[in-house]
Amino acid sequence: MFRLLSMLSTILAFLTLIIFTAGQNCESPQFKVTTYSTQDARLTTESTAQLEFTVKCKNGKQPSNLYADINGQIIPCAQSVSSPGKYYISSSATTHKQLARGRISVKLYDDDSYSALRKARTDDAIKAVKPFGEVDLIHSGESYGPWLPSEFVAVIVFGAIWWVAYRERSKILV
Repeated sequence: MFRLLSMLSTILAFLTLIIFTAGQNCESPQFKVTTYSTQDARLTTESTAQLEFTVKCKNGKQPSNLYADINGQIIPCAQSVSSPGKYYISSSATTHKQLARGRISVKLYDDDSYSALRKARTDDAIKAVKPFGEVDLIHSGESYGPWLPSEFVAVIVFGAIWWVAYRERSKILV
């Protein structure tokens, strides 16, 4: 009797383990994306871009971890503690030219697809891995500011006003 009870509890534990580990995957994810990027090239030496996105799944199941592929560089996404389903990606480039202006396609991978991506050895196998989703990073490019700094224009205008005032004063005193 004890042996039967022991075997029954082992089977029950095994079935419970299967039920808890066989979680559902996110079905038909929808993304809401907000992007931020460096715009003033005079103040910074590097270009940075941040992507904030929210994932909503049809079945309500949120992915535990997401990984982003930005220009061939795979980085983990930071997940918000206060808002479930909200993720952040931050990327930087050492020069302003390395972060291209316009739309940059960012492929997102969940744990399963990231595992398949890491196992892929050839380019064809890597291309065959289906990403969890894809979002766009919109980088408007950098501005190097006006050709003439505002301080220089202010000094020139002040000098011209002073010269006109000094000349008029000289005419009055003569």
